[in-house]
Amino acid sequence: MTQANFVKEVVVTDPDSKAEVELSVFKHSNGAMFAMDSSWLEQCPPEDDEDPIVIRDLFEPEGQLMLFGL
Repeated sequence: MTQANFVKEVVVTDPDSKAEVELSVFKHSNGAMFAMDSSWLEQCPPEDDEDPIVIRDLFEPEGQLMLFGL
């Protein structure tokens, strides 16, 4: 299982709806940076508040990714 660390939140404009959207930016352990819709992440709470959120790894199709620092 790989991990990614939270970097910061940024606000962008959705090109379709023109609404402002908050994105959470992460640094993956492979060196890549990526962002995800913060509201989506709120729907993926860990079982315990001390645990990281675990999602499918964006860069390794069969892997899982732990998100730290939220």
